[in-house]
Amino acid sequence: MRYLIVLSTAMLCAPGAATAQGEGAVRTVEVKLSSFDFTPAALHLKSGEPILLHLVNTGSGGHNFTAPEFFAAASGVSGPVRKGTVEVSGHQAVDVRLTPSHGAYHLRCSHTFHSTFGMHGEIDVQ
Repeated sequence: MRYLIVLSTAMLCAPGAATAQGEGAVRTVEVKLSSFDFTPAALHLKSGEPILLHLVNTGSGGHNFTAPEFFAAASGVSGPVRKGTVEVSGHQAVDVRLTPSHGAYHLRCSHTFHSTFGMHGEIDVQ
């Protein structure tokens, strides 16, 4: 009888514990896109640690977050990533969930001249 009570209690607690643990495991990394830079320009992430990449365009014009090698190496990519690029309209925000893989990756905005004017950075995943 004692075994059944312990087992029943464990089964009732397990789903809530897994959900709370899952939600706590995702770290939000915010990157602001503006004319003409990324803030921060250098991202430092942990390999295998799931993240929510929150991209915020603070400008009125469009920008993008282009890192094809980074997105290709990551697992579980969920969000509006197209060919390694996430478009973010003016005064909008976009979320991408992923688990990064070890490596050093280049980041840039591929809109005409944006990278030339300073809109580039690095993603370091240890």
